[in-house]
Amino acid sequence: MIAEPEPFSITRSERDACEVVALVGELDMEHARSVAETLERLANGARAIVVDLSDLSFIDSSGIHAILQSRPRQGEIVLVCPPGNVKRVLDVTKIDRVLPIYDTLDGALAALR
Repeated sequence: MIAEPEPFSITRSERDACEVVALVGELDMEHARSVAETLERLANGARAIVVDLSDLSFIDSSGIHAILQSRPRQGEIVLVCPPGNVKRVLDVTKIDRVLPIYDTLDGALAALR
């Protein structure tokens, strides 16, 4: 029996004067637009954005593009991604040359203080 993938979800919260956007499930072409729209709405503010990929089980190029296209005008955007499959994809695409990546949410928040 093949396990069903976890349903995709986006959760927004505020922590330490940052907007935290947590993604769960698989970020693919089907969900990339909703991620891009969420991040674009937040990009108009001055607060830093933390995109937490800790509970993401899969990401493809459309998901990466959705994250990269929504750059804040004033604040910054950082990623949280622990070691695993998603981190390997980010490493291969060298996204760390464009956005800082932290293993934990606490590490990302500490860096933004």
